[in-house]
Amino acid sequence: MFPAKADFLMSMRRSLLTLTAVAGLAMSAALTAPAAAAAPAETPWRNCEVGEFCVYEHDNGYGKAAYFRSGTNDLGDYNLDNQVSSVWNRTGKLVCTFTDYYSWGDKWPVGNWKGNTSQYNRNDNISSLWVQPTC
Repeated sequence: MFPAKADFLMSMRRSLLTLTAVAGLAMSAALTAPAAAAAPAETPWRNCEVGEFCVYEHDNGYGKAAYFRSGTNDLGDYNLDNQVSSVWNRTGKLVCTFTDYYSWGDKWPVGNWKGNTSQYNRNDNISSLWVQPTC
């Protein structure tokens, strides 16, 4: 074998071995990379503290939420106008909910209660609410 050809073949062999090793390491790293962490499960009735009236977008305290100590004239400010499906009254007082803005429309008084608004035909039908002594 000619010396130049032998050097060329050895160089090619080393290059091929190096390339194979690098490809193997890359494959190994890809196969052993940690999986992305799963999103934590949503907690129902989350963050509703004593003294608050809490409203939730979906049944059983799931979905978007807003928390009130006195009330609001417009649940649209919280992206929940006519989207409330469950409530939790932890105020220790009566909360008056209304089908329209600014305490207009049909009233639904909520005492110390936690549940789905559909039980009282109020699913997705609350636009304003206030904590007050009477409705």
